[in-house]
Amino acid sequence: MERLTKNAISILGEKGKLWINNLPNIIEILVDHWKLSHLIPVNNMTYHYVAKAKRQNNQLVVLKIGFDQKVTLEERQALTFFDGNASVRLIDYHEQYNALLLQQAIPGDTLKSFYPANVEFVMDCYADTVKRLHQKWVIPLGFRHIRDWLKAIDSFASDQLPEHLLKNAIKLKNNLFSSMEKEILLHGDLHQDNLLKNGNTWLTIDPKGIIGELAFEVAAFDFIHASDLGDNLVIKKLFDYRVNRIAEKINLNSQRIKDWVFVRLILSAVWLVEDKGNPGWAIKLAEILI
Repeated sequence: MERLTKNAISILGEKGKLWINNLPNIIEILVDHWKLSHLIPVNNMTYHYVAKAKRQNNQLVVLKIGFDQKVTLEERQALTFFDGNASVRLIDYHEQYNALLLQQAIPGDTLKSFYPANVEFVMDCYADTVKRLHQKWVIPLGFRHIRDWLKAIDSFASDQLPEHLLKNAIKLKNNLFSSMEKEILLHGDLHQDNLLKNGNTWLTIDPKGIIGELAFEVAAFDFIHASDLGDNLVIKKLFDYRVNRIAEKINLNSQRIKDWVFVRLILSAVWLVEDKGNPGWAIKLAEILI
């Protein structure tokens, strides 16, 4: 709850404080509304209150409450589009409280928990999930485009981000946009923590719902784990190997993935600065991979 509280206040100010103060009452209302019991809050809440729960029919679910109405609505729309195809299912939505009732993945282990100890296994599972998630090669209406996200790079002005990295990211993303071909609805934040074990398969969670190309989607994969950090030459070799393997498994251009990884790192740094966070890790990795 500490990180959730910090983020809500950092982003919304006094409205964030009010939301945090009202959260216990909101939870109580939604528990009664959806007839929930056995609530178990997760321990890594960032931008949403999230708790595992059980319904009257013993159905295992997840209660998710957000402080940003737009973000919750976009997630609802994306979940509706994916419709349980390599994604957790949306069971219900409460507009007034920005709340989602979701399918609970069982046992719910993250793909990240197998990484980097079992790199090949993780890359195989990730590639298979990406292909299952993106069987609909259509562009639905009502979703933002990755161009909307990346406007943040063009308008960014702060000495917390080295100018040469920012300029390189702007040049790369403009080149990528000019050569982009197939566009689809992307998850938008498909790193390994957002893939959960469900029986013998994997389900994605927390979709952002954004239009773009598949190479942008795959660039969210955590190609470099925290435990990999050390020798820069070793990091580059690991990065190249893993990108090339993922590209091969999904039939994508590896250089486009690498370019999008760099752009996404700079975008993450920009967002972190805007949210009064520390962009250090994103800048450090971008410097290594440039």
